Amino acid sequence: MRALEVIRKNFNPLFFQASLAAGGVALMAFNFLQFAVPHGKGPITLSDISWTSLNGTETTLYAILVAVMLVAVIAHVLLTALFLRGLFSWLGNRKTVTDFLADPYKNVTIFPVIGSLAMSANVLWAPAGFFAPFISSGMQSLMLPSLVYFSVLFIFLFLLEYRVMKIWLKSSIDTTKFNFIWLLDVFAFGLVALTGSGIAVTSENKTIASIAGVATAAALIVGLLLLAVKLAYLIRNVIKVKKLPDTPILPAFFLVVPISCLFGLSLYRIPSQSQALLSLNAVSISSLVINLSYIAAIAWVIITVILLSNYFKSQFMRSKYSAPQWGMV
Repeated sequence: MRALEVIRKNFNPLFFQASLAAGGVALMAFNFLQFAVPHGKGPITLSDISWTSLNGTETTLYAILVAVMLVAVIAHVLLTALFLRGLFSWLGNRKTVTDFLADPYKNVTIFPVIGSLAMSANVLWAPAGFFAPFISSGMQSLMLPSLVYFSVLFIFLFLLEYRVMKIWLKSSIDTTKFNFIWLLDVFAFGLVALTGSGIAVTSENKTIASIAGVATAAALIVGLLLLAVKLAYLIRNVIKVKKLPDTPILPAFFLVVPISCLFGLSLYRIPSQSQALLSLNAVSISSLVINLSYIAAIAWVIITVILLSNYFKSQFMRSKYSAPQWGMV
């Protein structure tokens, strides 16, 4: 109860980065097992792991991954429930919300809410299904509710982007105050696109797959345009002012990494219906897209680590907690 009270009184949409990170950790463990352990068609489940046939190294590794996945799933569910309570209480104060959205330097931090809720769908389909086989076996029955859920996130994502974009374009803004936290909306577009592409490639219903595919394509187009414009602007801004942002903001540089991977995976998974709309050839570009996205992510990690070397050496362990640190997770 004390935690609920603290969150209610101090709620910030950036809290959802914690539940988002927990979901991401669960998915990483799941994806490793999905591709490392031989199993039948569809997502892997706990019963697919033949523990008696594994050697000592595999048993230890898989056991650690299963434990990490379980803890991360539980953390994601609990944190999401906790933060939703805080969100609903926060939304009840209309003046606070209005002022928050009207602030061009803070309003982008509303998007982790959308991103985390999009992650919840992926956690349900994969890591949760790993421990609850009835979810995996009944995946097709989840596709219509998932499409409805995805549609709600999609609509709110575009409505919020339209609202904050109007404020950015109309307000008198000190552009030097923008930093890589400004990419949180792009991150949300990547997560929503990942969810939509998951429905598109999983659903056996052509109508559901087509709707999800077209919506995913729209999210990808807008998200990639925002990424190109914002990233170019932010790099130019850093070069222009000739200094890095303040210490609490520095970890936000890492946001480019998951964004790159999310867009790459979504483009890789995008269904043929949406690819036809974009005049793309799935066979010739899928491997290229996924490889380029991960090469870009690795390159950005290397550049960021070098750029922030002084931060890691002298400030990271001593600095106070700040929300952008979740970007590293």
